[in-house]
Formats: sequence, structure tokens, C-alpha cells
Amino acid sequence: MLPRHADDVQYSRVATQDDVAADQRHRAEPGSALAQVVAWGALAECLTSVFCPIVMVGALDVSATILNISGAFLAGIAHSADATPSAPRLHSACATFQAGFIGVFTSFTVLFEQAARL
Repeated sequence: MLPRHADDVQYSRVATQDDVAADQRHRAEPGSALAQVVAWGALAECLTSVFCPIVMVGALDVSATILNISGAFLAGIAHSADATPSAPRLHSACATFQAGFIGVFTSFTVLFEQAARL
């Protein structure tokens, strides 16, 4: 049987209120990042659903092509903004923007357009 984690840890001091607050902030961060990713994705879906018509030229889906090219351009801008090493909050914002907005803007909406055509 594998030992439990609590059995392996040797506690050398009592947790202070600062330790508890830091632990609560650390636990709260992934949920807030997930909420930001979902919010960016919802914004991308709303923008593409409302403002992007389906344009077809023969078998080529022009609107999906333009969304993918512009999404790659936006991802490049976010990546270059993320390259500044002195801004950790900017890194978090760029990461959630790329995961939420860019992912939905380039892929998810094209998936729905293909499903609508079928």
C-alpha cells in the first residue's frame, strides 16, 4: 500500500494566518484563470457568431480562412506582448487570451460552421 501524503510530511512549525492566506490565494488562482479563459472564449464565440457571415467561394470557406489568418495574427501580437519578462500579470492575461479567445476564434467557430453546413 502506498503511504498517504500526510504521513510523509514532517511538520516542524505551526501554520500561521499568512500561510493559510497564501494557500487560499494559490488555490483560488486556477479557478479565476479558468473563468478568464471561458470568458475570452465566450467573447470570441459571440463576436464570430454575430459579425462574421459564412462566405463560400466554391468549396473554399473564405470566412474560416480569414478567421484562421487573423487569429494567427492576434496570437502573434499576444505572444510578443507576453515576451516582456517584467510583467507577470501580463503573462497571465496573455496566456488566458491565447487559450480562450484564440482557440475559440480560430477553431471552435469553424467547427460550428462545418456542422451547420452538414
